Amino acid sequence: MANENNAEMTKSDNIKNEIILGDAREFCEQQKLEEIKSKKYLDPLYDAAFKAFLNDEQALVSFLNGVFRLEGDNRIKSVTVKNTEINIIFPQVKTFRLDIRAKTANGLSVNIEMQKAKPLHFVDRVLLQHSAFLLQSKYEWNQEVFSGASANLSDEERAERESRRYEIPPTYAIWICDFAIQQQDGYRGDWAIRNEKGLTISDKVKYIIYDLTRFDKAESQIKTDEERWLFLLKHAGSALSLPDFGDEIIAKAIRRILVNNASDTLLIEQVKSMVLTEEELDYLAWIKMKGVKEKAREIATKMLLKDKPLAEIVEFTGLPESEVLEIKATLDRK
Repeated sequence: MANENNAEMTKSDNIKNEIILGDAREFCEQQKLEEIKSKKYLDPLYDAAFKAFLNDEQALVSFLNGVFRLEGDNRIKSVTVKNTEINIIFPQVKTFRLDIRAKTANGLSVNIEMQKAKPLHFVDRVLLQHSAFLLQSKYEWNQEVFSGASANLSDEERAERESRRYEIPPTYAIWICDFAIQQQDGYRGDWAIRNEKGLTISDKVKYIIYDLTRFDKAESQIKTDEERWLFLLKHAGSALSLPDFGDEIIAKAIRRILVNNASDTLLIEQVKSMVLTEEELDYLAWIKMKGVKEKAREIATKMLLKDKPLAEIVEFTGLPESEVLEIKATLDRK
């Protein structure tokens, strides 16, 4: 009977918490909407505005030519914007989607990610996400390459399929980050898979990571397409006016993030991308629990220094006995 009562109380508490959380989220969203409406531009460092700003064929062509620093006949002429869903099981609360996914006319598969806050295990995330992106790109590449294959394959067709079974399309990941990237010392880092001598094992997998905290060029110093787009991404959220650098493609992109031009749908999506997501709530919970555990270890250390019994320390701190013994061993070595 007691267990049933406890279960009912827990269920009731959970419902109350969900109602409180829902009310708090609604209040935060309303506050955030008012804040957004007081600005001139939507902040493209958040997902919704980022996609509105850049997820356009002409804008993407301009941006990618800037990122890859292509000139003349080597410039990308067109891109195909792809569905951002990845058909791979992924260990996240939210559905696994890429921010922007596209394929260029010259066969590059490109993923562009805007990351406002630094997640735990950032490099692991980049690698894991790129693995999913590569598998999706390979699947779609196979569909294109072998789409005309007949049901009864000839030896020639089978040989062709075998020769390309493990061939992958070039896949490039571009990460634009609004936090410091400790592994690089400039605002741009070009990364690839290399051996101990610095030799690249393949040119088909590349990572370009931007650290906006290190991009400090003034408007008067901006010269290239790459610098123009980075300047706008960094400053749009707080700017009273933005330069279009005499470029109509950029001018159109700027108009797409004007608050007065934004549809109700875009405003709602922008609000949701600025209020805490499930993933961010997980991160805050991790920070909270990490703090609790560190405090428990601190208390255990003080109790050990006072020669308190092991059982008492375990009961008081809630730490497992093995962890208390580990702390004791560390103290004994000092």
